Amino acid sequence: MLGMAACAARPNLLLATCYCVRLANELILYQSVSISMKYVLIILIALLGAAAWYFKDRMLLSPHDSYYSALLRENLKATAEQWKMEAEQSLAAPLRISLPYSERRLLEADYLQPITFAFDRKMDELIQISIFPSINTRADVFVDVFYVRDAATEPKRIGSIAAREQQIKIAAEHTGQYLVRIQPSHAAQGLMDIAITSPLRYGFPVDTERENAVQSLFGVDRDGGARRHEGIDIFAPRGTPVIAAEAGQVARVGDTPRGGKNVWVRGDQRSFYYAHLDSIAVSPGDSVVRGEVLGTVGNTGNAVTTNPHLHFGIYKFAQGAIDPLPLVGRKKLVTNYTLPQVELAPRWLSIKTDKANLRSGPSLKTVAVTSVMRGELLQVDAIAGEWLRVKTGNRTTGFIARSLTEIPSESILTLTENYVAFYLPDEFSPVIGNFSAGDKLPTMGRFGEFALVKLPGGVYAWAKVAKQEKPAQN
Repeated sequence: MLGMAACAARPNLLLATCYCVRLANELILYQSVSISMKYVLIILIALLGAAAWYFKDRMLLSPHDSYYSALLRENLKATAEQWKMEAEQSLAAPLRISLPYSERRLLEADYLQPITFAFDRKMDELIQISIFPSINTRADVFVDVFYVRDAATEPKRIGSIAAREQQIKIAAEHTGQYLVRIQPSHAAQGLMDIAITSPLRYGFPVDTERENAVQSLFGVDRDGGARRHEGIDIFAPRGTPVIAAEAGQVARVGDTPRGGKNVWVRGDQRSFYYAHLDSIAVSPGDSVVRGEVLGTVGNTGNAVTTNPHLHFGIYKFAQGAIDPLPLVGRKKLVTNYTLPQVELAPRWLSIKTDKANLRSGPSLKTVAVTSVMRGELLQVDAIAGEWLRVKTGNRTTGFIARSLTEIPSESILTLTENYVAFYLPDEFSPVIGNFSAGDKLPTMGRFGEFALVKLPGGVYAWAKVAKQEKPAQN
């Protein structure tokens, strides 16, 4: 699915190219007047250039960039520039998470800002992003994955998709930090669940669910330090099925002094080595699928003095042995991630206590980034299990335990000056009314420099009030 949107126009370009070549051939073969080959080539180059220019946006731009270009073509320049600016700001200030991570987000006008998550992966580990919109959701969601080489270089985009229900899966080509930016279209409405996970790349190669099956790890010394262990040892009773970790073709089978009875399978641009087998169930040239039985666990070769186990190795072309453990795990298990069931939260909440910590991630083990005081409003952007992803009045983003929050209670705010009523807590948002000095208005709390107040008729608005303006508690 990776790059489907970006590549959608390439068949059209291929057809245009073929048409140009056919036209050129007809000019050469069937012309009634003499035209030199030079002019035919000029025509062909011009036609190819025109075709490339026509399809350039779809070919070279990511879905995210193509959407920005589409907004410009629809004469929505202000919307396009705002959408692009928010995307760049989000990418520059990612929120660090641990995988797996999931959240539920309500998509409403005025609350469609993008979010960028940061996390670390090792080379060859998988990154999977899944978007699950509700039935009535009307939105395209743009997902971009970036690799960050170091703090001095720009993030490199390595994957990008756009759809209403989608999944993107990418293998980390380097060990380091990765970013996932998720941005709804400018007029999105509805509800969506987001899951960022790191499923195991390959299946577990032994049909066992023992917790301590892996007992010898990659890289440990062998033969008194003369060599290193180029795989992992998975212990199981003799005769336990050894199964293909990945689909491929059996390259060879053999019986050697070190590996005993062994099988080599090539697939996914790698070679998979299964050694010390008690029996072999495949032959060279066989095609195997993931999970197919290759043989059984034994202790042949130089493992005759140990308990039965499988030596399992993965060899990457032009690189050699790599650690299989992060790619297969420690035991056979179901890797499908299930989204937690969560309830929506109001857009605006306050805290129950006098003070609460806003954390960098949805866990008490993460760093406290700031403190929130009683009476301060929190803008709820998403629900992550028992935690809320929120924004404070000074635009700090983080997580707070849902159990620490409550629906704001009303108090009375007496205004000492005349104020303008804004639609949002932003002085550039539309003005929807005015407040006069001496007005006593119900208020739900403060968000930065703004107070959320109730106008006559029950409509809420935001007033940018002086710091000394304090509500009287009921």
